Amino acid sequence: LEAPGLSTAFNLKEKPKYGIVDYFYERSYLPEGIEPSILITDIFSEVRIPNATGRVFVVPAGYLSLDYVSKVDDLHATTVIDGDKNLWSIFKQEIQEQLKPDILLIDSRTGINQWGALSLIQAADEAIIFIFPNEQNQQGIELLLESLQTLKNLSINFVFSPVTDVTNSGLDKVKNIWNSLLEKIKNETYENYDTDEEDSNTSNEQPENDELLVIPYLVPIALADSYPIPEIQDYYSKITNIIDEKNNEIKRSKVLNIVEQRWEILENLKFPEVNVADQKQDLSLLFQRTTDFEKFLDDTTCLIRGKKGTGKTALYWLFLKHQELAQKLARGRLDNTVFLSGHGRFQESRPTREEFQIIHGTLQEKNGTWEAFWRAYLLFRCDQEELLKFPRGNKGKRGKFTELKKIINNLPKDTWQSESTKALLELSTNSQLILTVKDAVNIILNQEAKEKSQKLWFLYDDLDEDFSEAGELRQQALTGLFQLVQSCDASRLTEIRFKIFLREDIWNRLSFDNKSHFTGRDIILQWNQIDFLRLALRQAIQSQDFKNLVDQVSPVAVESIDIANEEELDKALELLWGSRRRRGKVSRWVYERLTDSSGTTFPRSLSLLLEGAKEQELTFRGKSLTQIRTERLLQGKSLEFGLKEASKKRCQEIKEEYPYLINFFDSLKGKLAFLTKEELQEIWQNLPEKILENFEEFISLMGEIGIIEFWEKEKRYKFADIYVYGFEIIRQGTV
Repeated sequence: LEAPGLSTAFNLKEKPKYGIVDYFYERSYLPEGIEPSILITDIFSEVRIPNATGRVFVVPAGYLSLDYVSKVDDLHATTVIDGDKNLWSIFKQEIQEQLKPDILLIDSRTGINQWGALSLIQAADEAIIFIFPNEQNQQGIELLLESLQTLKNLSINFVFSPVTDVTNSGLDKVKNIWNSLLEKIKNETYENYDTDEEDSNTSNEQPENDELLVIPYLVPIALADSYPIPEIQDYYSKITNIIDEKNNEIKRSKVLNIVEQRWEILENLKFPEVNVADQKQDLSLLFQRTTDFEKFLDDTTCLIRGKKGTGKTALYWLFLKHQELAQKLARGRLDNTVFLSGHGRFQESRPTREEFQIIHGTLQEKNGTWEAFWRAYLLFRCDQEELLKFPRGNKGKRGKFTELKKIINNLPKDTWQSESTKALLELSTNSQLILTVKDAVNIILNQEAKEKSQKLWFLYDDLDEDFSEAGELRQQALTGLFQLVQSCDASRLTEIRFKIFLREDIWNRLSFDNKSHFTGRDIILQWNQIDFLRLALRQAIQSQDFKNLVDQVSPVAVESIDIANEEELDKALELLWGSRRRRGKVSRWVYERLTDSSGTTFPRSLSLLLEGAKEQELTFRGKSLTQIRTERLLQGKSLEFGLKEASKKRCQEIKEEYPYLINFFDSLKGKLAFLTKEELQEIWQNLPEKILENFEEFISLMGEIGIIEFWEKEKRYKFADIYVYGFEIIRQGTV
């Protein structure tokens, strides 16, 4: 009201007769029983916005004149309260009756006078504070925040505008001011925060910078005669999303506020882990393509790396057990491709760890190579699948395969017996048969596939479990497999493609000639945030009741999940877990808590977190709805409980993955989640069995497997949240 020029920035259809100061002034001094002459319809006008889907109305403060100034001064000196109603409540009631607006925006100065108090304290459900990032403005805003501490339900957000320096150094300054302001917000019941969660400030907590709102200095805004300016609206989209959150919460609350229906929906929620080996699961509804899927399909991609639990085995089984779905997901790229298990659990008739020990010893004794073994094994697998058709007759070129044909055809196909091991060893150590096997792969397999315009995919899995790490067995066996790939590439066997699924740490420790041959021909399986959100929505809408709710609020068709953007997914999932939690989005909280320190996220952990949260939420049944957030199904406390359940399972898995680290993992119980280098070194030194001789190598290993990361600001090592609760590490501050 002290700066009444805002309304002139809009292209109004017609100029209102009066402003809100006139409206307030008349009602402040009107004798009792006399109807006011300035009506609500006299103080607003519609903004001209071409092709707009909604409508915007502006209520000007008034028209600047000596009369306006005297009215504002007089209102400053007069109580805002009139009888049992205040000016704001009268205005709000009449504007609601006339226009029924979705949102009411009030432009206010940040001064702490009566008019600032009217706008920010009496009128607002939430405040968006625009601040130019300098110390002078920061001090003024901090004083304002102190005056707002008594408000229990006021959501506060900051927008830094205009920011003249958007370089890293300039944004660092903005972040420092932002962090300082956030520290001033100590009331735990702001709607930015989950009211059902404990909160405490700690130096070990870092704000989620995706919520930092910055508007750079923009010349079109500075020079504009009127608003809006279409070409710069993207800069303001985050602000509109924040304003929209309240309306979305109200809408979701209406959908979920039927008590019994709420608990029935919760009971029917299922969060099944994707098990591609389970024939009963409908994978077409559950399997989630990641952003790496297209790269995986490339002919040149032969190595698929990743940690245990990232989906390597799921891909292996998908292409072997669910070929129709796999080809559908590939969208025409694999229509004439045959998929075979080169090695792995899909094929029951295969050598296991014990046989590989014997094979390794015999190859060493007879100077055989693992490359020759893998080639013979590949040929045998083709014979098992009836893809190997030897030429008929025994003369000339056909006759060269007679002995090979006799050996392979006499082997049992359904079970792996000692004869199978002996035969493959003979094919791997007899110099003449080694050459014959190579010719069979080159001439029979590759050439026949080429004539049929066909590709042969050989998939390899379970290599970490079937090859012992002791001695040189795993090193030599895997080296031989990759040498086979190199040999096929050198021979230009373009119809034979390899897909080798291997644990990331095993690949990193593997050393062989020309390892760089696989640079650019590998992918690391990782789940980014949008992949994770898509998987969460896929799982949640397995419940028809929940899907019906999503269709009411933010419909995303099952067949459209793979192309839905993050905003659409977020909105659909807000019914499940809400929109915001403390300083950021719930979806981001879930993703980051299930991501280890190396950036690897585990889809299995998502299922466990959501299932645990659901079971915890059901314990609230019977409580008053006033004690829970009604705009979501899962409270913050329930998500925290689910995180702890997921952490326990993940810790169990990593113990199985790295059994030689169990003593270290067990020693973490009762330790802080943040440790200095000296504290971590003391734990390492006190282990009953030494893990690596060099402490720096130990630190490197812990970082590689995703247990810890170094935080430069604190000069400490932080344990990843996904491991904190399962190893019973003490985490200070908020979850």
